[in-house]
Amino acid sequence: MSSINLMIVDDHPMIREGLVAMLSTNDDIIVVGSCGDAEEASRMALAQSPDIILMDIKMEGNNGIEAAKLILKNQPDIKIIFLTVFEDTEFVRQGLQAGAAGYILKHVSREKLVDSIQRVHRGETIIDPAVFNRIVNDYIKYSKSNEKQEQPEDTTPTVELTPREREILHFLVKGMTNKEISAATHLAVDTIKTHLRNIFRKMGIKNRSQAITQGLKLLKIDQG
Repeated sequence: MSSINLMIVDDHPMIREGLVAMLSTNDDIIVVGSCGDAEEASRMALAQSPDIILMDIKMEGNNGIEAAKLILKNQPDIKIIFLTVFEDTEFVRQGLQAGAAGYILKHVSREKLVDSIQRVHRGETIIDPAVFNRIVNDYIKYSKSNEKQEQPEDTTPTVELTPREREILHFLVKGMTNKEISAATHLAVDTIKTHLRNIFRKMGIKNRSQAITQGLKLLKIDQG
């Protein structure tokens, strides 16, 4: 695996320095910079062009979501992972809409954090399971509360997906990796990637984060 150039953004010096020290010991992760606020993060991202930015979501001044929007507007190839104590689903929704590739809680173990960074570098979207379950539960509650209400204007775009594509999107929305979807569908990983490219094209989206947020609107999610 090629090395991962990582930038760390957190306004708590002890946390920031601890993350730098912890992740610098990993052979395939190179910490190219660290800083403590959104404005400096934007400048440093331009200077360092990291592969991944590990960012706190709530900081002094502009928060991590605003910083993510600005960074990804100028450097769309950078992948941003929010590492935070906040489990609020509204933060998750805003983070995904901003284009984040991951949302991880700070109680995560070192091994899990490294694994998440590596998976995001491979193109996956990572959402902490506890937070993901809250997203699904909130969506289910919202859907049920609106079942009896007439909605003359449906803002969800009509997307013509094949049964197989809907199945794969369903697994993607549940947070499964390409490898896990491959095992569940008995299809090759390359075939899964092809289906995902077709799904993204039909939905008019560019990444897994957008697929998850739009997929929640398009599919009837169950927890079975």
